[in-house]
Amino acid sequence: MQEHLDEAAFHWRQRERALASWEESLEEIAEGDEARLLAHVEGLVIGGAPVARRLLLPALEGEDLWQVGPAALALLGSEGDASLALLLRELTEGPEESRPEIRRALEFAGRSRSEALHLPQVARVGPEAQAMLLEVLAAWQADPGSALPRTLGADDAPALWVAALRSARFTARPVAEGFVRQGLAHAEDSVRCAALETGLILGLREPWQACRWLVGAPDEAGRLARLALALGGEPADVKLLLTAAEEWRLREDALWALGFSGRRAAAEVLVNVMQREEAGSRLAAESLAIITGLDLTEHLLRDEPDDEAPSSAEEGTGDTGAATGAWRVPPPPGRVRSASVCAWWQKAQTRFDERGRFVRGAPWSPAAVFAELTRGPACLRPVWALELAVRTRGGLQVATSARAAFQLRQLQGSAALRLDSTPRGFDSLMTA
Repeated sequence: MQEHLDEAAFHWRQRERALASWEESLEEIAEGDEARLLAHVEGLVIGGAPVARRLLLPALEGEDLWQVGPAALALLGSEGDASLALLLRELTEGPEESRPEIRRALEFAGRSRSEALHLPQVARVGPEAQAMLLEVLAAWQADPGSALPRTLGADDAPALWVAALRSARFTARPVAEGFVRQGLAHAEDSVRCAALETGLILGLREPWQACRWLVGAPDEAGRLARLALALGGEPADVKLLLTAAEEWRLREDALWALGFSGRRAAAEVLVNVMQREEAGSRLAAESLAIITGLDLTEHLLRDEPDDEAPSSAEEGTGDTGAATGAWRVPPPPGRVRSASVCAWWQKAQTRFDERGRFVRGAPWSPAAVFAELTRGPACLRPVWALELAVRTRGGLQVATSARAAFQLRQLQGSAALRLDSTPRGFDSLMTA
């Protein structure tokens, strides 16, 4: 049984890294590390109460943090409501370093169990634990109801503000709107960013307008604003992004955002960036590929050993998603041959109309976005998920770090939603 736990910990870690990978897609994660993780967790569940007492419970407070999440998953599978109550206590009272892993396990397990044990806990614990519980509810996409604090002030912990703003997406609209408007004026960057994201998903005009004056901000809210303008902006908004790309402190973030604009003008700027660098910017090339469908495998430099390439994801525990910077640029490994890419563009550019928006070389469509969410690089998925959430006014909020099977069901069920086949600007989607 120890081998099952060790293997589960390994695949838990690999899965968390894969969520920020350029190389793996949701389908590959589902069939690879996630499937292996679940197989080893099932092996632990079969062991029943003796394995829970001897192996799983000690692992919750052990030194190997990567064992905490799989141990929690196995307990949820074998011990019923008693294990859920235990994990909620560990989440709020257990060792501080293991709490994010228990939170991720609860998020991964999903809301198949009743929130009846979860909701009453929120009002009974301190701000940090409240934030953890609200984050779990937000991941479950459950209405927090009375568990959501009715008022928060400037002195309340930023983490609690962020969790409340995320959870508010699934509660009564007047309550959510109040949180958004307060959050936009908050002094803390993480709070403003969460308010901006929630406001855009709710279709509020004030956060959308804020994106235009945040386009030059170097913080996380500025990163999100640039991505939102790329996804839903008009040609004038794309020009703002082109200007941002000329500022050295915003250059990487702006190049990252330009790929999601899908515009020919953005592609031309990305090509120009590569023309100025003999060993071309891989980030500019990746953004160009998002627009045009360029196959980068044909243009990579082969003179760098693999062990010098940057890692696709940071070391640490598996606390992934927007909470830790989903809007940051994940560093793509390697470099490209600039001259080769520019020569390709000279031949391909006639396929791209200046007025169109493109994804992987094809005109934008909901199907193209769904394809990116299922078969595209995992590190891009939070941005595409944001676009769908805004375009459906919160009707489809893909939980990009949730269990892959759940995400695939979300995407399959989206057929019932009425998605406009033309990429209308976000201006037309916003209400007062």
